Amino acid sequence: MDTYDLKTIMIYAVSAHFQKGEAYANYGQVTNKRIIQSHLGVIPTIQTLFVDHITKECEDIAENIIQYYKGLTFKAMGAKINDFEQKVLAIIQRGQCDRKDIGIIASLPKAYFRSVKRDETDNRMRKLSTNSVHIGTEGNSIEGQIDVLNCSFIQSLQCHVVNANFDGSLVCFFTKHDAEVWGEGCKITAKIKRHQVSKFHGGKETVLNYVKKVDNS
Repeated sequence: MDTYDLKTIMIYAVSAHFQKGEAYANYGQVTNKRIIQSHLGVIPTIQTLFVDHITKECEDIAENIIQYYKGLTFKAMGAKINDFEQKVLAIIQRGQCDRKDIGIIASLPKAYFRSVKRDETDNRMRKLSTNSVHIGTEGNSIEGQIDVLNCSFIQSLQCHVVNANFDGSLVCFFTKHDAEVWGEGCKITAKIKRHQVSKFHGGKETVLNYVKKVDNS
């Protein structure tokens, strides 16, 4: 079985990520995996794709990704990693990538950037939670500006949950509208559904409902 240096494959994976417009595709004519295979020269010439020039930025990001996923070792000690993460950790610890594992490495740059963004959001929420207070009175209406911290789709509920900063305190609400509607922040009207202490960040949080974006146009 062909085996390759992990850092080399990761550099090619990062290059493919940017060549694909910071996206990941595992189907179609131009996949991240095929771009990597084209860099390696391991597929028939007729299947070879155009590949971008490797930059120093690609090399630096590849090293950051490897170091980031080495951190899974500590999660593994507490048995908190899933099957995919276990496969990634095994590859990272080997420092080598088998041909069959190229597809896994191809998916890591997008996953890495998503994880870094999530970590940054989590840190912001935990920092805000220190001084967060409950807003208003349950049942009352409020109006004001929110800074959106996170908007995630909840598969089981088939809706989005928005976490936001409202005048220095944390609020959250469920909505059918995705992140594009709320943007980085906007003015809203809403009713206060309840006050709670977040199980995630441990701070005081106000749950809103009947949330509407105020059109400032």
